[in-house]
Amino acid sequence: MASLEGNKIAAAILVGGMITLSVGIITDFIYQPQQGAHEGGAEGGGEAPAAKEPSGLEPVLGLIAKADVAKGETIAKKCQTCHTFDAAGANKVGPGLYGAVGRVAGTHEGFAYSEAMKAHNKPWTFADLNHFLAKPKEFIPGTKMAFPGLPSVQDRADLLAWMNQQSDKPAPMPTEEEIAAEQAALGGQQQAAKGEGAPATEGAPAGGEAAAPEGQAQQEGAAAGGDDAVAMIANADPAAGEKVAAKCKACHDLTSAAKSKVGPPLWDIVGRKHAAVEGFAYSDAMKGMADKPWNFEELDHFLAKPKEYAPGTKMAFPGLPKAEDRAALLRWLRDQSDSPVPLPQ
Repeated sequence: MASLEGNKIAAAILVGGMITLSVGIITDFIYQPQQGAHEGGAEGGGEAPAAKEPSGLEPVLGLIAKADVAKGETIAKKCQTCHTFDAAGANKVGPGLYGAVGRVAGTHEGFAYSEAMKAHNKPWTFADLNHFLAKPKEFIPGTKMAFPGLPSVQDRADLLAWMNQQSDKPAPMPTEEEIAAEQAALGGQQQAAKGEGAPATEGAPAGGEAAAPEGQAQQEGAAAGGDDAVAMIANADPAAGEKVAAKCKACHDLTSAAKSKVGPPLWDIVGRKHAAVEGFAYSDAMKGMADKPWNFEELDHFLAKPKEYAPGTKMAFPGLPKAEDRAALLRWLRDQSDSPVPLPQ
């Protein structure tokens, strides 16, 4: 009997040990150290691969000045499980993020960063944070950040605007030159990936040189565009045009809400006059053509080669070279209106 009781006790101890070991393994698997939502990580070891930009990234700099800071604070609540945002700067699973905008990556005191993050060793600019927030593992390969990223560029802009205020020295708003450079760089990525530029339709960041005389602009526009696309519009596929228009959404509102973003809203664009959206800071080039309506011919010319149509515009994308794409886009844009204009005959 004593032997039987002894065996029971030994078995109980063995089972308890196995359960403890299993729980420990599962806990380590679930709660492995994670990198912070914006700049740090509690993992270590390993060779740090070089950072790279996420594919298909949308520009954010032009959205930050007009971002919704209150919405950014709401979005930041998702980060608070792993991060603090107050001036105390306490570390949690991820590093404290007070003053993160402008801080050198991998340097918040007392936090055990990954080798990948320490190797990045650059100040966190708005542009880099945009890249990291979109796809952390693509921007800094080797990070153990579990957060998959914020897919909405507007959400990233709102969050970055709020984060910038969580600092003793908020970073200055992006300049027009920085906005244009980001648009050009990311537009180049999209062009290389897809074989064409990322279209917008009429606006450009404020500033720029004065427009050339109207006759010159029309002559250059005619060379850039052509009646071939206009002749295709009536038979073009609006669904194909909507797919082309998806590239415009980073900079333009295409809905009836008609809100200005980096560029002006494009609802009701066909038939509207140049530089007609109230409150939008147009370039001098576009203001110089303010009395002209955006008919199909003018839009075709502009979409083909914006800088030839309106010399001095800061529009970054190089244009849509394919007449079929321009025709499809114009067919779809024509329908985005309370009173669509007649199709060309």
